[in-house]
Amino acid sequence: MPNHAPGQLSPRHRVDAHVHIMTQRRVRGGIKWVRPVAPDYYNLSLDVTTEELLAHLREEGVEAFFNFFYPLKPGESEEINKWHQEFAAACPQAIPFASLHPGDENKAEIIKKALERQQFVGFKFHPYIQGFSILDDRMTRVFEEFQERGCPVVIHTGFSEFYRQPSMVEDTRQLLRRYPRLHLVVSHMLYPDLPLECWPALLDEYPHLYLDATNTLYYCQPGTPDGESLQKLIVAYSFRLVFGSDFPMGTLYPTGKLHDIAARLCPDQDSLDNLMWRTACRIVGKDLFGELDGGEGHGLTTAQ
Repeated sequence: MPNHAPGQLSPRHRVDAHVHIMTQRRVRGGIKWVRPVAPDYYNLSLDVTTEELLAHLREEGVEAFFNFFYPLKPGESEEINKWHQEFAAACPQAIPFASLHPGDENKAEIIKKALERQQFVGFKFHPYIQGFSILDDRMTRVFEEFQERGCPVVIHTGFSEFYRQPSMVEDTRQLLRRYPRLHLVVSHMLYPDLPLECWPALLDEYPHLYLDATNTLYYCQPGTPDGESLQKLIVAYSFRLVFGSDFPMGTLYPTGKLHDIAARLCPDQDSLDNLMWRTACRIVGKDLFGELDGGEGHGLTTAQ
């Protein structure tokens, strides 16, 4: 279990809502890709095994995690989802999210199979890396289906300058207007493209909108220019935020460093528990630890 500074808050449970355990080839590529901007990951071997990745999560006290593995090109979604299904079946701690590519010809079949037969809880997309716009006409029926099913959809946003891509701020707003009942998790919180002060109005307008603070925590830790703004958001909306590490291609390693930042940002036990596990449980509609008392009156919301 991780060590804590004296007097530092500690969550009752830990759910990492942003992990990428994939095939060894994809993991190796991801670590190589992130090292120039996250030098901590020079300390993680390019040849790290799945077992070693899982061991690290256990060492940091993670009891469950959202796992993401998405296709890079059309036609490989089914193979990836099959690998992911088999991995999750052998790893009870994994909460798997399927994916697809807009260029897939059988998107409807992929969705039906993933959610009805393969035990996936939702879908994850990375528009920048997968090379599409979330407003792409090929995704219209996809998002309609997700909205009808009430399953969570995680979409990478933010850090547009790093990816040398246009900001997704307006596209995300438009997506919410088109599908107001979509259970959308905005990964990375559109940071730094959208000021943190803009989120309360959006969270109030769209009750099924959630924020994934992955990487944002690192850039907004106490003492940084946006640290106070993130703390204010956590105070008011911790029941709509989740913690994530992006392991093994995130900002800090060992990932316990990120757990410590989360604990320093949260003002009290309730907000820390929301950030570190309660909200994640609500997003997937699973009372993982039998302790969901609803917190601030917010119970499970995701349709099963």
